[in-house]
Amino acid sequence: PRERSMVDGEDSATQPPGDPTKTYFTPSEVAAHNSSQDDCWVSFMGRVYDLTPLLQEHAGELVQPIADVAGKDISHWFDPKTGDVRRWQNVETGLEDYFTPMGRFVHIPPSDPADDFATDFQLPWWKDHVEKEPRFWVGMLSSRIRKIRIVNMLTKDEHTIEVCSEDTLGQIKDKYLKYNSHAGSYTWKRLPTNGDKDMVVMEMAKSLDENGLVDESDEYEELGIDEDYYVPSIHLYFKDSLSIA
Repeated sequence: PRERSMVDGEDSATQPPGDPTKTYFTPSEVAAHNSSQDDCWVSFMGRVYDLTPLLQEHAGELVQPIADVAGKDISHWFDPKTGDVRRWQNVETGLEDYFTPMGRFVHIPPSDPADDFATDFQLPWWKDHVEKEPRFWVGMLSSRIRKIRIVNMLTKDEHTIEVCSEDTLGQIKDKYLKYNSHAGSYTWKRLPTNGDKDMVVMEMAKSLDENGLVDESDEYEELGIDEDYYVPSIHLYFKDSLSIA
């Protein structure tokens, strides 16, 4: 379950529940949800799933393969062409069967007919993203990770955090809340470019690239330049005298 907190008078989710196609996570963020008991996330085929409810609803050996990979990417379980669990030709039966060397798991039928296989589901959990109201799909795995330095101009605190290249500035702000719970009480600005003199106010609904902070890390790495010299900075200017930074 997602934690929620009050930020600047608004109910703000630590991980916003919005459209999963527009909510991105880094591999490190997925890896942080690595409990087989009460916090089990996995990523596969570019999507991120919170399988905690699935594990809580099913007991026994069928959840163990999933519990064992909490916080990890399991794309190798699936056929990239079909999006379904990989299959193989069972040499004993001559029939096509699910390929589960990690052990049969929830919603995978047994190789042999069995009366105790539960069929009270419309779609297996790994196809939850096609549901109108997904239960397990929480977002997408970022295609590129960026580092950003956030400088609080009031307190002079600096934090370098890892974000998704697809994140909007508003989503980056949500990730920064653990360092400053009143991040919404600041105006977010970047250094001027193209000969401008004034700091540029950034738009919270746009990404870093769209705000003019283009990712040039590849070019600098090729030149052997230390990342401290090219990690872009965002400067926070206090704007609300009623809040405490």
